[in-house]
Amino acid sequence: MSVMALSDDAWTIDPIAFPGSGTAREKLAFLARYAVLAPSGHVTQPWRFVVADNHVDVVADLSRALRVVDPHYRDVTMSCASAAETLLEAVRAYGYQGVLTPLPESHAPTVIARVAIGAEARRTMLDRDMLTAILRRRTEPRRYAQTQVPTALQTLMRETARPYGVGLHLVSDVTTKDKIARLVVEADQIQFADPAFRAEFASLNSGTSGLSRMAAALFRVFDLGGNMERSAAKDAPLLGVFTTKGDGHADWVASGRAFAAVLHGVTMHGLANAVLNQPIEVEATRRVLGSVLGSSETPQLLSRFGYLKGSVTLPRTDQRPRKEVLIAV
Repeated sequence: MSVMALSDDAWTIDPIAFPGSGTAREKLAFLARYAVLAPSGHVTQPWRFVVADNHVDVVADLSRALRVVDPHYRDVTMSCASAAETLLEAVRAYGYQGVLTPLPESHAPTVIARVAIGAEARRTMLDRDMLTAILRRRTEPRRYAQTQVPTALQTLMRETARPYGVGLHLVSDVTTKDKIARLVVEADQIQFADPAFRAEFASLNSGTSGLSRMAAALFRVFDLGGNMERSAAKDAPLLGVFTTKGDGHADWVASGRAFAAVLHGVTMHGLANAVLNQPIEVEATRRVLGSVLGSSETPQLLSRFGYLKGSVTLPRTDQRPRKEVLIAV
């Protein structure tokens, strides 16, 4: 089976079509379809997947970077790491040993991670559930039900992030959530005071909320967006801040991997999430956020978590054409 024979619709994956008797390259080309469903900053999907005989290199596509918001490619790196972790989960879910090597090419800084496929291995029920979670995970910006996230699930979230060397600070008390919500508004205002940021923000494609990015920008210009963002943060049952001891490429890769692992885990338990990264994209508020958490570590990602209200069909995110992201060598 050739790479070109795969469907362009990443969301429609028939598990039975997995080429179990095919080559490692054919298997990896199939599994990369799960990787493109990973979360990415501002839904930029800044990745390419270079498929070799027994591994896939996840490469940053810097043409997708937001140069004003993400001048050092921190967000790009975390997004690619999330895609690599998603690919690794898919490899294991189909019953194969998998190895992820972060930053494998010192001379090629855009190669964020390498995922290799190995021999067949026993797969667990959790592995099977992971495939469903990858397909079901969505970013949901609407308000959540006020149902509290169980303590046991919060513990599981922290424990999921820990092996990556990433701390996950979960906030449910009203006072601290309000402090973080205020930082979201402050960072939002700082960003939209910059004409270059406004231009970059307006150039993004439509978001998952049904409003265009330009419409969202207009809301903020008229001081409506800040209030909306503050309400979304303050009213969420749970806020989570992913932190690392350092702030280099290795820390960004670890954060992206931990983020994907946590999101897929909570999806199994019915939680949705939405990123509120404005306070981390602005350096001044990023430092304050660490103080609010009482942590000396560096905040890398801020997300809200909660249960959806009633029965909601979550929107799909348009995926980049396969020919743009899947490369055979």
